[in-house]
Amino acid sequence: MANRNKQVLIVGGGTAGWLAACYLNARINQHRNGSRIQITLIESPSIPRIGVGEATIPTLINTLQTIGFSEREFMVASDASFKQGIKFVNWLHPGHAYYHPFDRRAAGSGDNRGLQWAQSQRNIDFAYWLSTQAAFCDAGLAPKGLGQADYQSPLAYAYHLNAEKFADLLRSKGLGQGIVHRYAEVQGLERNSDSGDIRAVLTDAGERLSADLFIDCSGLRGLLIDEALQVPHVDYSPWLLCDRAVTLRVPFSVQRPDNRKPYTTATARSAGWSWDIPLADRRGLGYVYSSQFISDTEAEAELRRAEGAHSDSCSGQVLRFRVGRRAESWRHNCVALGLASGFIEPLESTGIYLVEYAAALLCEYFPHGDNSASLQQRFNRLLQNRYEEILNFIVLHYCLSQRDDTPFWREVRKPARIPAALQELFELWREKACSHTDFHDAMQLFGHMNYEYILYGMQFPAPPSLTAPSKKNLELPTWVKKELTLGREKLPLHNTWLRQELDTRN
Repeated sequence: MANRNKQVLIVGGGTAGWLAACYLNARINQHRNGSRIQITLIESPSIPRIGVGEATIPTLINTLQTIGFSEREFMVASDASFKQGIKFVNWLHPGHAYYHPFDRRAAGSGDNRGLQWAQSQRNIDFAYWLSTQAAFCDAGLAPKGLGQADYQSPLAYAYHLNAEKFADLLRSKGLGQGIVHRYAEVQGLERNSDSGDIRAVLTDAGERLSADLFIDCSGLRGLLIDEALQVPHVDYSPWLLCDRAVTLRVPFSVQRPDNRKPYTTATARSAGWSWDIPLADRRGLGYVYSSQFISDTEAEAELRRAEGAHSDSCSGQVLRFRVGRRAESWRHNCVALGLASGFIEPLESTGIYLVEYAAALLCEYFPHGDNSASLQQRFNRLLQNRYEEILNFIVLHYCLSQRDDTPFWREVRKPARIPAALQELFELWREKACSHTDFHDAMQLFGHMNYEYILYGMQFPAPPSLTAPSKKNLELPTWVKKELTLGREKLPLHNTWLRQELDTRN
């Protein structure tokens, strides 16, 4: 078996399925010498697609380059706009806001700028003292200049995109590179009675599709990993209470903004939080909430009140989900990616990232030979680490809140709602400042600099033993002043960049 091309069958399309197909094809078939794989993707023609507007993180840039998209091709096809970070509104208390920007100048392992800020008078907000990007977001600037090369910028950035159109773009790329596509319903499967491996899936078109490796991208249903293999679900609801979302699409023909914001806005609501994602042609709005504290009807009404009367003409959609992950994302010869593998609410825009990460891991640990036990074990451990890490980081936003104005916020602040690993970090930070040595995972997505943006954006106190006797007033660092001046001179408005660089009429 090791001497022939392996057959890979992906069950499920959408962003997860087609991104996995294109990424594996690029990394294994195009960028690797030796064994190749034949990829087939089957997706249901009857399952409706959900396009709520998706926010991403900067890892997507490398993924797009690996697959082979030009930046303009991707952005035009996906109605994409730029994202330079997230603005959190009303999380500490009503009326308060802070940024988690992508860009920050690394200062090496001895970076103690967070402690310097914490010991100061805090007369400048943390993000504005450490990064130029918060000010650029306020000014509505693009993260790159006109005519700048693809994916090149002095600033880190990501995108807002239409997930449906992105999936269509990925499908077009995949089909052009030899990925086999089937529209059909999976009606059953065959398994090896001795090993438990899946041999083939059976479709309503009468086909029997066999493979060496099956990838489950069938969404929350988990057609293979859950319904067939019955891999247990590890529940995160003790720490993340939200289990539903209501979404709205607001076309710019209904409300045309003066400027498309180059960042995502996450606003705390009575029973959760809402996102505001500005795409090139519309805004995607959503309210992530806990059904324990508010009904679907009440949640939609609250979102519409916040948006204004123009939202009355925009149809709403309620989505239900459960937070958590599979005990194993790879069992037997089946690997689950995307929602089939797990779901954590999208507060830090990690949905597409988890597909990217799992696809990259699978390329590294792909079973080209006949023995995959050690590969499988390592893959599961690494992916589990990422889910646990992201869980802790998301809970951080909730437990630091000072809000007690609704039952939801009083509940999420309770110590019982904080995972043990995050509790341990808080115990450290009562005695020392947050630093890079508190995080020891080389694959960590959110390191100490990300934590500092949230900790100090939410006014986390410095350890009493390290508080300076006389706190100093802060001044903007010289490099920040210089780059603010240069940026305001050279960076166009976000709207201007999108219009001049992406308008297909040009």
